[in-house]
Amino acid sequence: MITFEKSVLIDCDLEEIFEFHCDTNNLPLISPNYIKVKIIKIDKPIRLNSEIIVRVSQLGFLYTNWFIKISKFEKNKIITDYQVKGPFKHWEHSHIFESVDGKVKMTDLINYELPFGFIGKFVNSLFLNKIIENQFKFRHKKTKELFENKKNA
Repeated sequence: MITFEKSVLIDCDLEEIFEFHCDTNNLPLISPNYIKVKIIKIDKPIRLNSEIIVRVSQLGFLYTNWFIKISKFEKNKIITDYQVKGPFKHWEHSHIFESVDGKVKMTDLINYELPFGFIGKFVNSLFLNKIIENQFKFRHKKTKELFENKKNA
């Protein structure tokens, strides 16, 4: 199992940023241009056991459907989703929100495993871990910009 963790401190309202992340329709706003996200199905409002199906396209021609289910939901604290069906052997992603000195510490914690054993591990070390790192670096930067610019407007 591979673990990825990335945090960012954002000067914003905890409830507002949590609600933003509860709406999967906001995912395209914080995704890099080379990743297109289309919502196929979503149970709204997001809650424990909500089901989400998204089509993710990378580089304009590689796409996959992900069937995701919410396994943990604590308002203004955590949203955890896991892959029921998709490209990974295992994927669990927690969005964690904490108040820190009047700001919000937002953390993405991902535990994942690729299929194909040794080959999957090689693919991860070759490039996938960098793709995930860059994607979440972009997401955190965009989220910080969206919320801090909104607050200062």
